Amino acid sequence: MPRPGIDKYRNIYQPEDIPSSKPPPEPRRNKILRAGAIVMLAVLLIGIPIYYYASQRGIGVFQGGDEPIHVEKGKELVAVQQLMKEGKRVRALDVIRTLYKLYPRNVEYVSTGAWVHFKMEQYRRALELAEQAVQLDPGRARDHAVMGACRLFFKQYPGALENSLKALELDLEQPLAYLTLGEVYLKQGDTERALPALKQAGRLDPDNPRVWTRLSSAFIRLEQWHRAELTAQRALELKPDAAGGHFNLAMIYYKAEQKYKAVAHMQRAEDLYQQAEQHEWAGKARQNKELIIRKFKLRPEDIIH
Repeated sequence: MPRPGIDKYRNIYQPEDIPSSKPPPEPRRNKILRAGAIVMLAVLLIGIPIYYYASQRGIGVFQGGDEPIHVEKGKELVAVQQLMKEGKRVRALDVIRTLYKLYPRNVEYVSTGAWVHFKMEQYRRALELAEQAVQLDPGRARDHAVMGACRLFFKQYPGALENSLKALELDLEQPLAYLTLGEVYLKQGDTERALPALKQAGRLDPDNPRVWTRLSSAFIRLEQWHRAELTAQRALELKPDAAGGHFNLAMIYYKAEQKYKAVAHMQRAEDLYQQAEQHEWAGKARQNKELIIRKFKLRPEDIIH
């Protein structure tokens, strides 16, 4: 919506003809209200990223975190990608959030914003921005893939499938779309269809621990235990605190009757799920751990956390 012009504000205040040149004293109530408004504005500005150009040098300054971020004009998206690569996701978000708010019709800014929010597991905002990007340009495969992955998180499985298939229709090299398809098929109990999709996701995005965790889950269902172990271990190599990797390894070691390893990994999975506030999965891990302890008649002193 276009910004309102200032014309409509011009005649709001017309000074009266006052005999004395000295203005009348301002009421105390007005002073208090004005001071309160200034304080509120300052509080709001602290939490809002600010962006401006030092025009004489063509440098953009983003203020959203502890320190300002200086970016050469025209290279803002490169800076966001570099910050993400360095693991500085909050600072990357400060930059891209400012840009997509300032330029809501710029599809590159909106699309990159969707991707950054998705990588930060802020799925609701990521979905909103991905939908906005697709409205601006329906042919953007990655945005369809992000929509599908977000809808998977919200358990909107038909929508997740539709968006992911659309992404692959536009670009067969979209790993996120294959991953989402594989996860949906796993949830539907269709492991035979899930496995090829997950394998393709692994080929296209071999450094994604989520892909390897889901592959491990598929191999467990097919009772291909050696492959399940290798893929779960790969997930933990990439991300040592991947709760799903520990959960799957615990199940694999339980099947192999390696009781101490099984309990240790299930305990680790429970702790990680609790930290992530995934209480349902934390409960499943706790139940499985107790089952393992009872089955192998382990004593508390036998268990090393």
